[in-house]
Amino acid sequence: MKKITYIILLVFIAISCKNSISEADKKRVTELNEKAVNYRMNGDLENAKSNYLKAIEIDQSDAFIRYELMGIYIEQDSLDKAFEILEKVPSEQKETEYYYQVKGGLFEYSGQMEQAIENYKQALELTDKPNVKDEMDLGPLINYAMLETLAGNKEQAVNRLNKTLNMPWLTASNKEYLETFRNEFEFYQGNGTLEFDPKRDILIKTTNSDSLKSILKENHINISGSSSSNGNDTTEIYLSKKYRTGINKLNIKTHPNSVYKK
Repeated sequence: MKKITYIILLVFIAISCKNSISEADKKRVTELNEKAVNYRMNGDLENAKSNYLKAIEIDQSDAFIRYELMGIYIEQDSLDKAFEILEKVPSEQKETEYYYQVKGGLFEYSGQMEQAIENYKQALELTDKPNVKDEMDLGPLINYAMLETLAGNKEQAVNRLNKTLNMPWLTASNKEYLETFRNEFEFYQGNGTLEFDPKRDILIKTTNSDSLKSILKENHINISGSSSSNGNDTTEIYLSKKYRTGINKLNIKTHPNSVYKK
């Protein structure tokens, strides 16, 4: 549940929650949530699940807690339970982008990509197009572009982010954030959100890492990681296999065939 996809989704869910329970119940839900978080951080999924279940009994509308609970069921390979928790959302939440986006994710985890795409399309239809005015709008923009990508419209998503990248007020970190997702969407191969996790599928060894990293950046290729050894001038650069076409166009040979030198 540490994936970049779900970090965005958690933010999206958190801002969508509406709470109408009493102050005493709010306090109790907060206490149970804090206990659950601590248990989960320590790897105790059963006690975390128990506290989340108690909290959701008090506040059925708390989408954040419901999502955390589904996350535990996913980790425990209990997708039927995750679907069950989702279907218990209040009826008014079942016609929201949140409901369809999460449902799409569950179908994706279960290997049912056609159903996942249909739900992502439904979520996209229910999501307002972002009007980017400042930094606070970048999260919703990425979520919208991600839905476009998952729904089969990655070109629109990439164009949307490229247009935003021309805005003069963006900071260097804003641009890096947008470029990272732009690159992921540009090279998206239709395998769902799990494709956005950085993987070390491709290894390139180089004696000039700065030059290589600059070339990769210019060609919209994200680096999953890098490492170097003391006393060794060779740096290892790792990429996800989705970027293989980009690497091939650049005529960069990957290990063990050669060491990249430029």
